[in-house]
Amino acid sequence: MRFLFLLFLNQKTRKITIMFKFREIKNKAEYNPLLITENAPFTQAWFFGQWQEKMGRKVRRFEIKQEEEIIGFFHTIKYPMPFGQSFLYIPHGPVIYNIQFIIRNSGFLKEFRKKLIEIVKEENAIFVRFDPFLPRRSFSEGGFDPSKYFNKTPIAHYHSSHFQPKYEWIIGLTNTEEELVNKMHPKNRYSIKLAERRGVKIKIVSENFERHFDDFYKLLNETAQRHNFNLHPKPYYQNIFKTLDSNNAFLAVAEYDGKILLINLILLYGKTAYFLFGGSSGEHKNLMFSHLTQWEAIREAKKRGFKIYNFGGVDNNGNYKTYGGISTFKKRFGGELLEHSDSYDLVLKTFWYKLYNLRKWVSNQ
Repeated sequence: MRFLFLLFLNQKTRKITIMFKFREIKNKAEYNPLLITENAPFTQAWFFGQWQEKMGRKVRRFEIKQEEEIIGFFHTIKYPMPFGQSFLYIPHGPVIYNIQFIIRNSGFLKEFRKKLIEIVKEENAIFVRFDPFLPRRSFSEGGFDPSKYFNKTPIAHYHSSHFQPKYEWIIGLTNTEEELVNKMHPKNRYSIKLAERRGVKIKIVSENFERHFDDFYKLLNETAQRHNFNLHPKPYYQNIFKTLDSNNAFLAVAEYDGKILLINLILLYGKTAYFLFGGSSGEHKNLMFSHLTQWEAIREAKKRGFKIYNFGGVDNNGNYKTYGGISTFKKRFGGELLEHSDSYDLVLKTFWYKLYNLRKWVSNQ
């Protein structure tokens, strides 16, 4: 369905009419956020939507045009809730090309809001949540303020497994390997050399991924129990492994004395390599195999020509205290913080939304 609107900009000498179009896309060939930016997040990729569909969640994909130029993409994922209710989520989206235009013309958000209202009504959902893929600094420039048209997401929701992290840790891969090593914390350099001296071997796997699934899931389960966090249902990970190939992923597998101690899944999208999931054994911690495995994954991503290695979510000034230990581990590899925008909600069913927020608040106490 097409959704059109006219934005009139009055100037002293002329009047400019800018037209936007929102079009729902059904064809994979027409949906490609990498056309907007090579750094588009994988959470807006077609295959990510397929992973959600395999879990029984409805996914709808949309293209945004300015006049006849494609300037953005986004997809909505429908999550079921108790009592027949649901909500929609746009993970790290929409992905927008013409950032400066959006900043200068905040009226875009008003029209984006109208489109989202239409989608939420069609899906009979309680609300839709999004965290736009724009540089954080953009929100302090040009009066660009989503809170004029949307509710800011309550802080308690930032810790849900359904939503993407606000803070991630990334390493630029344009430096030489020697430069990357020199930027690490001394403890990491020591741990990597220690693992090598003690005979830990790292294998990079780029094919027959499903053959390694049982070992991966066993280690993932062990890690979740050891650190007390929840996993997605097993079919979620199985479906991911079925979609992997040498072009979009590799595994970094740590072995010692013939035993697999750790398997990390590295997802490849655009120019970024993402540390997506990892499962490790509680044995032989003194071998420091986790450090060596990450370093070999970084080296492999660099060899393949990727520009960024994304470690995933981290704590920042106490915002994600449960990420404490793993945040320290990631940050010691060097790199920098990637801060995403705040999350925003568009609410159509106020009563159910308040009930949902209350339940979330109670569960966090």
